[in-house]
Amino acid sequence: MKASLPTLKAMLPSSDRRRVLPWLFAALAAGGCSTPVAAQDSREPDTAAQAARGADRTWTLPELVDELKRSNPQLEQAHQAYLAAKLQVPQVTSLPAPQVSLLEQANTGGPFDFKSSSDFFAYPSFTQPFLWPGKRGLAGEVASAQAEVIGRQYDGLVIQLVAQLQLNFYQLIALQSQRHFMDEDLERLEQIKEVAKVRYAHNAAAFVDFLNAQVAVGSLNNERFGIDKQIQSAAEQINTLVGRPSQSALALRDAASAPHLPAQPLAELLALAQRSNPRVAADAAQMQAADKSLALAEKAFLPDFSLSIGAYTDPALDRPDSTRLYSVGVSVNLPTWGYQKERAGVGQARVQLKAAQAGQSADLQQLELAVANAYHALETSLQQVKFNRDRLLPQAQMAYRLALAGYGSNGGTAFSDLLTAQSSLRGAELNLLQAQNAASQAYVSLSAAIGREPD
Repeated sequence: MKASLPTLKAMLPSSDRRRVLPWLFAALAAGGCSTPVAAQDSREPDTAAQAARGADRTWTLPELVDELKRSNPQLEQAHQAYLAAKLQVPQVTSLPAPQVSLLEQANTGGPFDFKSSSDFFAYPSFTQPFLWPGKRGLAGEVASAQAEVIGRQYDGLVIQLVAQLQLNFYQLIALQSQRHFMDEDLERLEQIKEVAKVRYAHNAAAFVDFLNAQVAVGSLNNERFGIDKQIQSAAEQINTLVGRPSQSALALRDAASAPHLPAQPLAELLALAQRSNPRVAADAAQMQAADKSLALAEKAFLPDFSLSIGAYTDPALDRPDSTRLYSVGVSVNLPTWGYQKERAGVGQARVQLKAAQAGQSADLQQLELAVANAYHALETSLQQVKFNRDRLLPQAQMAYRLALAGYGSNGGTAFSDLLTAQSSLRGAELNLLQAQNAASQAYVSLSAAIGREPD
């Protein structure tokens, strides 16, 4: 049974005609000829949604990275910790503080007899402690190496936070694209629902077809609520990373090129990671600190000493002619009884050196694994992008157009087949989007594991 075009116009409200009539033209044309005609997409941009987001500035990824490095409080805390560690070096390499003492003594008449006839004398002295030669230098090298560990940890934190920002950026872009695809899918479902309504009005389809289409529209609207929540959460995470209030309006623009495999093979990327990753440099500095700590602990068996000079004079210290005696002394700080403390310190330093060696080996293994996993993930994602874009999506689009035209023109397509084609098209679109997002995130993970972007 076929309905004439004037009859269909009379049955539809004016708001529905603009959306449904192009598809009805295609359906009627498909019923009269062997080639189905697909209507063009005439969507209007969702300016209301953009205004609702209140985006007064559009951010690109490099701008967000610069803002993160400038405003992230976690980075500022780590930077200040690095500066504090560097200031430890001049403290441990300085000479020990000198000691000045003044002793007043009355030889007769009691301790509070200050008469000049009571032989009241003063004993000023100056003492300068010294460490055994080489100890201060080793202590400075240990402090410097430990400061470098903190500095390389700061560099690693920068890479980690930038990678986290990039992952959230691409995730938000993917969610917004998914939301856009859902809007397109909702229009398709609305068109299917209107076609089913028209066919039911002409006794060409069961009312259950219209109800099933309406249920599919409601389900998709319900899924959009979840996507909106994920978009909000991703925007809040980005705002927090760059030091902005979490509820600030955020509009993004993805100006980056599509991810691709690096020019270097995996073996060269592994070697590049060992040269560029701050964690490798931090492990090397930790090894140096542990080695110098062991050398410093072995010098603990050598005594420290102090040099002192003093005088024996009248209470009038401003009269050098009254000085009667001078003194020069040397004091030595001997190791503990049985060298128990020193031996324990050497043993502790050796254990710490072995721990640093084991940590370096473990980090190298984890680094190689992270680079390899990210490289293979990028390789797989790029293959999925090519397959979904070149084969799966065009086939799903063609299947949906044929199913819609066949159902609208009573060409033998069942309503369940039409919904299956619509669902398959939606799945193909989402698969392509997810593969593109996975490729972007794999590239970010690969760059973070290497410590810089590969060539």
